Amino acid sequence: MLKKTLVVSFVALCMSTPAMGIECPKDASPSFSEAATLYSSNHFNKILQACELQLDTEKADQLPSSYAKTKEGTSSFNTNSIAYSPKQYHAILTAYGLQLTLDDAQQKLNTTSYATVTNDTISFGNKAIAYGSYEWNNILSAYSLASGPVVPTMISKPGDDDGDGVTNDKDACPGTPYGVVVDDRGCWAFSNAMLFDFDSAVVKKEFAAELDQIKKVFISQPDLKISVDGHADSTGPEAYNQDLSERRANAIIKYLVDMKGVGAEKLSAVGYGELKPGYSNDTKEGRAKNRRVEFTPTK
Repeated sequence: MLKKTLVVSFVALCMSTPAMGIECPKDASPSFSEAATLYSSNHFNKILQACELQLDTEKADQLPSSYAKTKEGTSSFNTNSIAYSPKQYHAILTAYGLQLTLDDAQQKLNTTSYATVTNDTISFGNKAIAYGSYEWNNILSAYSLASGPVVPTMISKPGDDDGDGVTNDKDACPGTPYGVVVDDRGCWAFSNAMLFDFDSAVVKKEFAAELDQIKKVFISQPDLKISVDGHADSTGPEAYNQDLSERRANAIIKYLVDMKGVGAEKLSAVGYGELKPGYSNDTKEGRAKNRRVEFTPTK
């Protein structure tokens, strides 16, 4: 248990949407040792470079003096194995262009000896400590690149105004955000079988990767607002299908807000039940495709 902590306010970062965590390639070399280990700054720098991170020499003045010395844009590192405090590790990682947001510290950081969150502040320990690969992988996964979101440039082709690969004459959902994966109708949609178990409105945990992709769209297009539209096929009572489609749409919104940090003001839910089939309900395949959730831009 740490006896001393440094409290740092992250109000500005808390108001932003957190980005995806840093993940080092599995075959990266060198890598962190499995057991708690001290590293020289030369070795630590090589590990971070293997994770595709580079020291920003303009931020060298925030580094511990023993970590690196920078002159005329060139940094020299030490060869002595040193344990730094979490406060110092955080300064080092931010000099490599990383940030730790309040949401990510709360949701991703399991290494409590590194930092804890209390009353909307992140508290870093100031006692030197060594970590093993498990802790370092967890710490890095909670950090994200500090640079602002890159807004993709849409390159549309003749006859495909929203650039989704489905021509205007076949596009049932014109204006889908650039970069999303659409179905054969040109709609940003997911099968209910992927999202939910049968007759359930609880989002499957296995769908987390797809919801991460949705989160990335919001990061790259911060002004985007969408309607989450629940749909059903014509099997069963119409009133029941209507209710289930509404509950599923709301469940997706709750998951995006609670688990992915998407702003609730960017999302609205509507259930259409069986009223807006995208395919024929006369075939088994058509009914399966009609059981879906679509994401429709509203702004």
